[in-house]
Amino acid sequence: MPIPVITALLILVSCLAERLCMVAVLNKKVVCFPQYYRIIVTLLRTIHMPVYGCPVTDSTHAQIHFNEFGMPVATAFDDIYFSNQDGLAESHYVFLQHNDLPQRWQSHPLDTFVVAESGFGTGLNFLATWQCFLEHAPTALKLHYISFEKFPLRQSDLQQALSAFPQLQALAQELIQAYPAAEPGCHRRVFANGRIILDLWLDDIHAALPQWLVHAQQSVDAWYLDGFAPDKNPDMWRASLYEAMASSGRPGATFATFTAAGAVRRGLQAAGFAIEKVKGFGRKREMLRGHLPVAQDHATTASSATPREVTVIGGGIAAACTAFELQQAGYQVKVISPAIADGASGNPQGAVYPLLHAERSPLAEFFTQAFGYACQFYAQNCAQDWYPCGVVQLGYTSARAERYTKISRSTDEQGPGYAPQTVRYLTASETQALWSALPAYPSLCYPQGGWLRPAAIVAQLLKDCHVEHQLLANVEPQAQGWQLTFADGSTRHSQTVVLACGAALKQLLESFAVQLQNVRGQVTQVAATAVTQHCPVVVCYKGYFTPADQGRHCVGATYARDSEDCRTRSIDRDENMDNLRANLAPANWPHELKPIADRAAVRNTTRDHLPMVGELAPNLWVIGGLGSRGFTAAPLAASTLVAALQGQPLPMPASLWQRLQPQRLQTR
Repeated sequence: MPIPVITALLILVSCLAERLCMVAVLNKKVVCFPQYYRIIVTLLRTIHMPVYGCPVTDSTHAQIHFNEFGMPVATAFDDIYFSNQDGLAESHYVFLQHNDLPQRWQSHPLDTFVVAESGFGTGLNFLATWQCFLEHAPTALKLHYISFEKFPLRQSDLQQALSAFPQLQALAQELIQAYPAAEPGCHRRVFANGRIILDLWLDDIHAALPQWLVHAQQSVDAWYLDGFAPDKNPDMWRASLYEAMASSGRPGATFATFTAAGAVRRGLQAAGFAIEKVKGFGRKREMLRGHLPVAQDHATTASSATPREVTVIGGGIAAACTAFELQQAGYQVKVISPAIADGASGNPQGAVYPLLHAERSPLAEFFTQAFGYACQFYAQNCAQDWYPCGVVQLGYTSARAERYTKISRSTDEQGPGYAPQTVRYLTASETQALWSALPAYPSLCYPQGGWLRPAAIVAQLLKDCHVEHQLLANVEPQAQGWQLTFADGSTRHSQTVVLACGAALKQLLESFAVQLQNVRGQVTQVAATAVTQHCPVVVCYKGYFTPADQGRHCVGATYARDSEDCRTRSIDRDENMDNLRANLAPANWPHELKPIADRAAVRNTTRDHLPMVGELAPNLWVIGGLGSRGFTAAPLAASTLVAALQGQPLPMPASLWQRLQPQRLQTR
């Protein structure tokens, strides 16, 4: 059979697979992408064919140029991103005015107004909505803005495009600073002290919608149907998009779009929208707006004026992030723990960087999304204790160097294609350019990574929480909630509980047949020397070495499975120092370092190294198994848990969320 015929058949079958996924979601069945669809995608990639559902694993950016008016134009689609006449006025007219905004914000019955958008582009619609929301929405209302983009702009192109709108520059700079690396999946960013939440999905919209819709049924208040014109980009304007809009919309949800194309109007009508043609922007004759019908007996339940209550068990980074996110969502939170930052979260310094593989594994998928969120989270909420100096992983053996080469390969080189904003390969000379005291090894560099002060971070996140110092011994189901039994014999009832207590989870969850593992680790502090006081970057090898903080570096850490003895050991101190000296040979400065303190703690891990996050039983939630990347994983894990608890759209694909569920670790 000729190659073109085979290719056509593969594309046909892949489209059918995508359609089946969408139908399953619209019928409210939780699905992940079928295995045969992944096989088809792999085959098409092998013969270099584009196909819907392929994530942007090669970090594909939009190819743009700027026209004679200084406005951005998509080269591949030969279409403008916004009007040459006045792009900001166009956004206000088409998307805000014709979704009846800001008027609807004044009487919105819920605590969050949700906007969804096809085509993030330059982010102009988002910025216009953000600005209008801060100026006109009630202060108690929040905005959740969800957008899909297949070809994200480069940061430099975004900067140039938005420079045309000086009235938006303050907000634009915040967006540009938080703009995610071009990694597939959902990237959550938070602005305006938590009032504005952006979920930016970088993927083909028809691949992302089935993953998003599972947890987004009847959640959207207004759709911005944007993107390049139907005649320029017909593949986006399909029935599955219109059906997803209807399925995700609340009763009475609205939409607006710049186009009045007949195929678009008929598709939206078939999906269930009532359509109206109105005057288009500027010289454009017509555009479309519409809404979903509201049943006569439908009544929207207003948000309760009384905050809901949640009990969080734990005093480390998982508990602190969860309590913080719950408070941001309007919950009354009670934190119960024997002490604050008494476990691994009490180490003197901690590193933040992702765990990546040479293939796009679920673990790598989670960490490429969690890493960016963590960096913004700490910068916003704990800036005084967060140091984004970069992290470097040394290829100190030939095997490590080969592994790092594979991790850094582009998709054209049959590699995972991570964005350079996430990780970059450095030659030996480039490694030494970071710090001349490093040995001449190739390395991986995580330019956005860094180090933080764990105990101070935890204390900052918990500063507004009510904390009780007790040790939980047991948790049992009770009518309308859970009975908590403490070590002193006292009990209390809580309707909703989040177990986020690190190493203590292993014993607490035995009655639920959840299998976890605890790992003991010891870190060693050393006094800075004339050489090391200038260390500008976190250095990782078999262990890690941090920049100096108040004259001390942190060297770590040992790894002892199923050991929970937190007394420090001289043999572990020797191991930390020996690893540093051996792995950084032939550098001499590690031999000059003098240990001055040690600390041992226990980390909680899972057998697949993915975090454990989700609802274990009705109203009993867990977040744990964060291992040695707890400060990288915890912010996104906590944000997703709170979104699921609220029944809101999640900031990660449904298939990835399913992989994090605690039930996967049950032995019965």
